[in-house]
Amino acid sequence: MQSILEELYYGNVCAKDIVPSEKIRKKELALYDKLKATLSEESDRLFEEFIEMNADDQSELMLKIYKRGVSTGMLLAFEAFCEGGKQ
Repeated sequence: MQSILEELYYGNVCAKDIVPSEKIRKKELALYDKLKATLSEESDRLFEEFIEMNADDQSELMLKIYKRGVSTGMLLAFEAFCEGGKQ
């Protein structure tokens, strides 16, 4: 394995590659299809708008979670290196 800096530089580390399992995705799509079949035209339009807004919010939240994870990891590394052999 290359260094993590090289992995980041070459784009080999990407949080967007993390996706739900195929089993979960199929269940979601089946439920989505059942729900869509019961909606009126206006309800369907509102539901689609909600889905798009929710996806945008989830994407933004995932970026914040990713940033928090990276910063926490850096703080842990910093503390570990600063305290070094102190135990």
